[in-house]
Amino acid sequence: MKPTDLFTDLNDFQEYTDGLTADTTYAQLGPSITTVVNATVLPMVTAQVYIALADAAAPEEGDTEEEKAAKERALEGKELLKTAVAAGAMLQYQIFASVKKNGSEGSLYKYQHEEIKDHYREALWGAMDQLLELLDANPTIGDFEKTDEYKERQELPVKNAREFDRYYGIGASSFFYHKVLFLIRQVWRSDVKPLLPKEPTEEMTELAKEALCYKVVALAVMQFDVTELPRAIRWDYNHEYTKGSDPQTRSSLYAQLIARFNSDAATLENLKRSASGVTAVGMNNNREENKYYGVL
Repeated sequence: MKPTDLFTDLNDFQEYTDGLTADTTYAQLGPSITTVVNATVLPMVTAQVYIALADAAAPEEGDTEEEKAAKERALEGKELLKTAVAAGAMLQYQIFASVKKNGSEGSLYKYQHEEIKDHYREALWGAMDQLLELLDANPTIGDFEKTDEYKERQELPVKNAREFDRYYGIGASSFFYHKVLFLIRQVWRSDVKPLLPKEPTEEMTELAKEALCYKVVALAVMQFDVTELPRAIRWDYNHEYTKGSDPQTRSSLYAQLIARFNSDAATLENLKRSASGVTAVGMNNNREENKYYGVL
């Protein structure tokens, strides 16, 4: 199916978003719908899940209670999918809508343009968060549980956004969690897992999860555009940072997060040495955490 087939017409599209100008046609929105589906939605939910949600239908007479419940969950997912796609499409289309408006008798101030974009961005994030949470809670929808991503997540120490949020506040955003899954895999395998013994204690496991989340956010801060970070991160820091591009501010935030990761990593190494029975004699005295300084 084509991405634009998700909506029957412009009236259907308008039920899931606002702000359309009177001269906008559904054909004009088509490229923006296609872009948000291909670039944002499909990489996270897969084409099979997308089609299952788009084709979801209401329960019928003769359905068992289990079938009715499954169809109702799929319909809920379809509503969230349509909301996410409509909001994302309007976000994509804003530059063209602004150009049209500025070429007419009306005009749009830059701050108004940014506020409109923020409105659609928040709507997109909210709908994607809810949709991904729904799929996590009901992984049989569109065989989501059979996707490589879902299977691999079961092998990771932090399996979902709400668990990630326990160690670093991301507003429990499933959308952000899925964006950084590749970083979670990378940091866990190369930077955190090697710090643990074969049978870590509960304290070690908790510390390893915290270290993992801090380094993932640190890397995301440097690699992602500020608009790709969840509100919980963007708004936790100064207003200059939320504007988005000052490299010194990004570097300062990165340094804070990496410092916390390094502290956790050093503690993990000490715990690992203690658990293996390594004494102070066997320790590397050249390591920074094994030095002390005095005043003469």
